[in-house]
Amino acid sequence: MRKAFPGVFLIGLTVSMTGCSTSQSTDASSARILSPGAQGQFDCADRNDNRFIDQTELIYLRQCGVGENLKCEGVPETATGRPPASDFELGLRMLQVSDVDRDDRISKLEFRAHCSSVGQAE
Repeated sequence: MRKAFPGVFLIGLTVSMTGCSTSQSTDASSARILSPGAQGQFDCADRNDNRFIDQTELIYLRQCGVGENLKCEGVPETATGRPPASDFELGLRMLQVSDVDRDDRISKLEFRAHCSSVGQAE
């Protein structure tokens, strides 16, 4: 009877560990999904397609629909030519507010968290 107990325990432990890891990976991947409007804004600002909004791309945030109140509102229908230098200040404020890991760039996860905190992500 003692020999059967450790085997049963290990099977139960394996099943419970598998269940935990499966549900955690699903939650983590769904946390990285942006709403269509926020995804459009992120893609619009990420001009070099490296999956981050770098400091050189901060100037495009206003042009891509991030308002003065830093709300994520969707990409405007038309974009003007080169954005004015004053738009960089808005981008710096967005970076200060949303760059949680302080790597001087905004990841999709950080962008999503910011958009959710201002009530605009779906």
